[in-house]
Amino acid sequence: MVMIQWNGSKTSISEKSRGLVLTCSIRDRERGGRAQIGIVDDGVEVTDPTHIMEAVLGCRVSNLHAAMPTRSINQLQKANVRLYHVYEKGKDLVIQELATRPLTQDLLQEEDCYILDQGGFKIYLWQGRMSNVEEKKAAFSRAVGFIQAKGYPTYTNVEVVNEGAESAAFKQLFRTWTRELGRSIQVKLDVGKLHSQPELAAQLRMVDDGSGKVEMWCIQDSRRQPVDSKRHGQLCSSNCYLVLYTYQKLGRIQYILYSWQGHQATAEETKALHSNAEELDHLYQGALVQEHVTMGSEPPHFLAIFQGQLVIFQGSTGHHGKGQPASVPRLFHVQGTDGYNTRTMEVPARASSLNSSEVFLLVTAGVCYLWFGKVPVGLTA
Repeated sequence: MVMIQWNGSKTSISEKSRGLVLTCSIRDRERGGRAQIGIVDDGVEVTDPTHIMEAVLGCRVSNLHAAMPTRSINQLQKANVRLYHVYEKGKDLVIQELATRPLTQDLLQEEDCYILDQGGFKIYLWQGRMSNVEEKKAAFSRAVGFIQAKGYPTYTNVEVVNEGAESAAFKQLFRTWTRELGRSIQVKLDVGKLHSQPELAAQLRMVDDGSGKVEMWCIQDSRRQPVDSKRHGQLCSSNCYLVLYTYQKLGRIQYILYSWQGHQATAEETKALHSNAEELDHLYQGALVQEHVTMGSEPPHFLAIFQGQLVIFQGSTGHHGKGQPASVPRLFHVQGTDGYNTRTMEVPARASSLNSSEVFLLVTAGVCYLWFGKVPVGLTA
């Protein structure tokens, strides 16, 4: 058995390397490591692999077309993404279209299976951790039948994705991927033990109890714009922020500079975030300890410095005091066990965002509702 990797004449070294990694992965996962790999570079004569390719594909009769930019391919594939819900109805297994682009992670429920159709380019079968074995087996057979019903080629790739083990290729098809689905595990932080148990502080990366001085800037037009202290802890998913924390240790002033990046921030804003962080570090003569923080993955100390008041809004609303009209309902997911590790994040205002083990806050024009799941995890409301 022979596997052949063909490299175009304009392929970069890094692209060739990534291609070889993929080829080796396919050989090991799908061919039991028994296939031989041949490399063919366009314009370079390699007798045996070239003859094999010509025997399978035929001889080239014209010049090759210019390659479509990778960005255009990715955008085309993302534009054609559709999510299907696979579920039981009586004795039948039903496949129902659930959503199209843009997809959000909250559409996936741990009790069910889903088919994600990437425009016929690839089919993903996502299996929740709570779905039963029979449902998983039936779902895979239905995925094969789905390919036939859509008229896709029989060689269309079907990748089984288990909850909690999603690949980067799968996650990038969603607008955001911020957290692990299912039951969240919260760890109660006892700040009183930080000094008596230094190993606990090191494990949680807690330099103190978060009672130091906090300064905050929002990156706008590539510049730092100060955020009023009354708005500290109010972040927006479309923005980037710098948070400077000042504290004392052994009588000396210490600094931590957190660079927080929202999931919807542009590449330009992210670049400006890093350049402004370096500029601040230069102003403090290299005394800043810098830490990059991504939305949804905030470390314990970052949460502690906002004393349970961290709120992440969707889009670019929030800290300006501007936002959606008051008549538009907004839903917030509340996570945490005390005033030191609590984080509140805005999610799409629809029933599918709710989770049976979590707490949510629904804000409407006239009243606020606090929704508790069946098994809320130790939240201090």
